[in-house]
Amino acid sequence: MKTKIRYNSKYLSELKRVLIEHIQLNLKDYLILSIIFIIGVMIGVILINNSDEQSKTEISGYINGFVNTIKSENYEVDKVKLIKISIIDNIKTVAVIWLVGSTIIGIPLIYVITCYKGFCIGYTISAIISSLGLGKRDSIFNRVTIFTEYNCNTYNSYVKC
Repeated sequence: MKTKIRYNSKYLSELKRVLIEHIQLNLKDYLILSIIFIIGVMIGVILINNSDEQSKTEISGYINGFVNTIKSENYEVDKVKLIKISIIDNIKTVAVIWLVGSTIIGIPLIYVITCYKGFCIGYTISAIISSLGLGKRDSIFNRVTIFTEYNCNTYNSYVKC
């Protein structure tokens, strides 16, 4: 039997006020980080689009092999395991950003980490679109998520996406 959780409206209104105030005070920082993230995405897209034919063929073969393996073996994605890995990796990234952000010297690394995250997303999405095309739009976001987690956890054991 499900029980309904009642939220204290006074608590929620106070939380909303604090969040709005925080966003207003730090709007410039959020805008700068958003622009750096978008620059990272654009660099990833430009890099994949300007790569030579051999690289495009290798990337396309890798992605198509990955998709065919999932299709042919009736591969079941362990969603719980994927979520756990994703949460752990994001907690590690947040911890690094928090530790680095607490020093003046490390603050520029936050921008590098944000740009790298954008680069990973831009490169992955562009590679999948260039190899699979846009005809399969209904499941492309599922494949991007699965491929990004699989690719980052398999081949980048030292640097996580």
